[in-house]
Amino acid sequence: MPHALSCHCGAIRLEVAAALAGLEECNCSTCARHGFIFWKVPVEAVRLVSQKCRLSSYHWRDADGGTQFCPTCGTAMLRTGYRDRIAVNARCLEGIDVFTLEVKRYDGRNLMPPGPTT
Repeated sequence: MPHALSCHCGAIRLEVAAALAGLEECNCSTCARHGFIFWKVPVEAVRLVSQKCRLSSYHWRDADGGTQFCPTCGTAMLRTGYRDRIAVNARCLEGIDVFTLEVKRYDGRNLMPPGPTT
């Protein structure tokens, strides 16, 4: 049975047919502000239930990847640019308390190269 995810206002809805495992959070400049908990799953495991045109995108580091979010409530839902995987924000899972999940930490602040400065 797929996991249901939604943004705060409910305008964006997803289903993910994958095991809820391998969760990770990062402290880089973007993630520290978004509070995104990465759940990287195969692209084919994600089904957008709402209309794609309802998503907005923010691209910072890569031309082929970015953050997709709800333009109404601002909730970051997806991160793309991982080739055959997509990162889903586990904080958007319906009916699951994220404090009960096992989440690893990644020190992106110190381990990722800096992004563009201009």
